[in-house]
Amino acid sequence: MSSSLAAMSESLLNAEMAFAGKRYAARRAAELRSEDPSRSAEQIVDLLRDEADAAEAEFRSREFG
Repeated sequence: MSSSLAAMSESLLNAEMAFAGKRYAARRAAELRSEDPSRSAEQIVDLLRDEADAAEAEFRSREFG
């Protein structure tokens, strides 16, 4: 595979992962809101951030573990 094709493939993969992450966050935010309608946007963001941090920690432990 040529280097420019590899770069395009990597760029496309990164764009797809960003899209998937944003879609997941939007759906999860809606779930969190429906579980407790009194939650503020800040509380939802904090919960999403905690989930993202936990997912990153799991990824890092598998990647380097």
